[in-house]
Amino acid sequence: MSADLIQFPGGWLTPASGNLAYNAKRGKNSMTKIEAIIQPSRFEAVKEALTDMGVDGMTVFEVRGHGRQKGHTETYRGREYSVDLLPKVKIEMVVADNLVDPAIDAIIKTAATGKIGDGKIFLSKVDEAIRIRNQDRGVAAL
Repeated sequence: MSADLIQFPGGWLTPASGNLAYNAKRGKNSMTKIEAIIQPSRFEAVKEALTDMGVDGMTVFEVRGHGRQKGHTETYRGREYSVDLLPKVKIEMVVADNLVDPAIDAIIKTAATGKIGDGKIFLSKVDEAIRIRNQDRGVAAL
C-alpha cells in the first residue's frame, strides 16, 4: 500500500490532491439498501418486476402506518370508525449500485396508482455485506 494514501471509513484520502479516491474493492462493491413501503394490493406486481430485472433477494414485512393522509374513516354496521394506521407492505433489499435506478423505476412503475397512499422509497448506502455460510463479502454476498 502506498505511503501517501490515508485510509478512513469512507475510502482513501490522497493528501497530495485532497480528493477522495475509493480503492478498487469499494468501487466494485458499492451497494445500496432500498426500502419501499407500498400498497398491499401492488406487492405481487412489484415483486415480479424486481425479480424480472435481476433482484435476487428481498425481505418483506406486513406493516401498518400512515403518512400525510392520517388514515381514514369507515362505516361498519351503521357506525363510523376511524382507521388511522393503514396496512402496507415494506420491502427491503440490498442491491449493487448499478441496479438502484432500474429497481426504483420498477417499483414506481408497478406501485403507482396516482392516489394518496401509494408509498415511499428510502435509500441508504451499505458499507459491507457478508454471507454467513461462506463469508463472501460485498456484492458477491448478495
